[in-house]
Amino acid sequence: MNSVLKIVASLAIGLSLASCATYKPVPEGYTGSVAMLSDSGFSEDGTKAQLFSLMEVDGNTVQSSFGASASASHGQGFALTTRIVSRPVPARPMKVKLKGAHTTGAPIQAIFSQMSGTFFSVEGVVDFEPAPGGEYVVRGSLKKEGSQVWIEDARTSLPVTRKIADK
Repeated sequence: MNSVLKIVASLAIGLSLASCATYKPVPEGYTGSVAMLSDSGFSEDGTKAQLFSLMEVDGNTVQSSFGASASASHGQGFALTTRIVSRPVPARPMKVKLKGAHTTGAPIQAIFSQMSGTFFSVEGVVDFEPAPGGEYVVRGSLKKEGSQVWIEDARTSLPVTRKIADK
């Protein structure tokens, strides 16, 4: 029962953070080179999806598909409205936090999915150096045997960061 309370507390904290102001990797007035970095994901059904998202740049929380989907789904019961976020990032070396996880329309559904072993998540920090004008996508896979998340070049579909794997 203690683990269920931890899950509920984590979900409550996550939802409250989703509504907080986020850091913009490319501030107003920035004149340097930029690249585009998009999240990715897909719906498993109308209530559950897999998302792969940028969460932080150099330790600063950015807008993510997790927060955007939670906001879009607010007040819809178990229904999940998935929103995929794209954002410009400066074309320079940075440390980024990536997350791949299931998300649901209702927190109680996430708890039951975790308890039944059908809710997977992986996250971690990697070095990322986008090229000026580059286009990148956060990709991943969520599986019982092991989950991964990484960034790939949108044009070549080749990984440009190491793959973060669950332990």
